[in-house]
Amino acid sequence: MVPALAVAFVLSALTGLSACSTRDPFGNPFEDPKPGWATVPTDPFAPRGLPMFDGTRGTVLTWFDVSQAIAWADVIVIGEQHDDAVAHSVQRAVVEETMARFPRTAVALEMLERNEQADVDAYLRGEIDVDVFMERTGSRHWAGKDTWVVWYQPVIDAAKERGERVIAANAPRQFVRQARLEGYDALRALPAEQRALFALPRRTQKPATFARFCEVMGAGHGDDPPPEEGLLAGFRSQSVWDATMADSIVRARDSGISQPGGAPSARKVIHLVGQFHSDFEGGLIEELSARDGGLRILVISVQRRESRTLDEADRGRAAIVMYSGGVTAPSPAPRPEPEWAQPAPEGSSDGTPTPQMPATIGLPPMPELPALPRAPGPGETPPAPMEPAPAPSEPSPAQGEPAPAPTTA
Repeated sequence: MVPALAVAFVLSALTGLSACSTRDPFGNPFEDPKPGWATVPTDPFAPRGLPMFDGTRGTVLTWFDVSQAIAWADVIVIGEQHDDAVAHSVQRAVVEETMARFPRTAVALEMLERNEQADVDAYLRGEIDVDVFMERTGSRHWAGKDTWVVWYQPVIDAAKERGERVIAANAPRQFVRQARLEGYDALRALPAEQRALFALPRRTQKPATFARFCEVMGAGHGDDPPPEEGLLAGFRSQSVWDATMADSIVRARDSGISQPGGAPSARKVIHLVGQFHSDFEGGLIEELSARDGGLRILVISVQRRESRTLDEADRGRAAIVMYSGGVTAPSPAPRPEPEWAQPAPEGSSDGTPTPQMPATIGLPPMPELPALPRAPGPGETPPAPMEPAPAPSEPSPAQGEPAPAPTTA
């Protein structure tokens, strides 16, 4: 007969497990409470030192907590404001750490569309260089002039360096536009090869999601909100984006429906996306759940303002909320031009680079040193001994300054 105490323990454990959320990496009732000595870091530039909080409880977090949450998650979604340099540094740190710890981690991007996957794979195989890749995908100025190479390309290069996959996750714009103008039935009627480039929504539309969409879309119309039909049409486009990105993520993890080319299933997927798609369990998160309700989804949201506590407006926004401080972080150094693209240095007639000594900046010229004496050769007269150097004279007064008054004994 099983002791009653053991039965009670098993029941309590099952109850605790059932309460665990697939969105809340910090909700395990068996974990120790957060240490009371956790403090908010002050460095606004280092991604691991940003102020960060549990988006449900407001507890102060450290990067160790982020690392623990990464280990817990199947899918890590990092919501950005596209022109926030600090958010991009957070993304890069998460990508590099996750790939180092967990092989077969794929990175998926909202910024690349499914019909560009062949170009992505060609770059990863080394068949094309960065400039050709940006030209083919039209990504060079994706978030502003020359932003791709300093914000998104390092993430792709981190995957390339480790032999990991990069997923062009979004729907091509032509189908997003068609959803807005003609509706989903027009998309369903397309040929199979075109239908493979997008996915249609599966979720049951939550009123809160549509209300947030209407609030954002109506913000730029002053006192005249856009007509309801326009909002519904715009929401159809948004939903195709969310559905296609979610479908791409799930396919990357499921070996049974892996993407073309026989790529192995991903152990974890990190998805970079504009935060409207992911904040407050937005459309992307709803679509992921509709496709795989057991996914453990870690949502990180980076807010471009200062806060020393979790702002009440951000409660429930994401599992982890970080504050980038509203500052402009130093962007990563731009990639150097390839050698073949650099002009030939002056003095080189055949295009062969002439070695150049690096210029010294802010350093005085080195004084010439006297030649060292050598032993006299056969038949040579030994040199006279060196005279001692004269004692240094008093420095002359600086130009424009009065000479010092003579001293008296």
